[in-house]
Amino acid sequence: MRTRSLVALLPLLACEGVAEPSIRRPSWIAYPARAIQAPDTVRAGVPFSATVTAAISGGGDCTRPDGTTVSAGDRVARVEMFVRTNQKLMCSGDVIRFHPIPITVVFPSLGISSIRVIGTAQEGSYVLDSVERTVVVVP
Repeated sequence: MRTRSLVALLPLLACEGVAEPSIRRPSWIAYPARAIQAPDTVRAGVPFSATVTAAISGGGDCTRPDGTTVSAGDRVARVEMFVRTNQKLMCSGDVIRFHPIPITVVFPSLGISSIRVIGTAQEGSYVLDSVERTVVVVP
């Protein structure tokens, strides 16, 4: 009976517990062509919706999305995507999941502006990388 109890507990060890330490870090940009979905043309001063996609590896709840920060200026909206990674011994890294994250952006000035997504160049890396998508801002 003791063996069955230990086997039953193994999946729980791979999931986040209340006391499990975890870290917040930038998300991986796996496929830059799919990283940003936004309209080609937007109106100045009018909020519009876009979607950024975080790529996450690891099975179960070892790594999960942990929000974004969006800071927009006249010409560039800077979007940082984050994941939360548990400090685990039993995480599988062979599963890649994509998490679309809706954002709202406003560009106040007419002309060409861009949405820049900041993430990492590869999974588990702390080397920052970015992908941009331009939009035309009209009156």
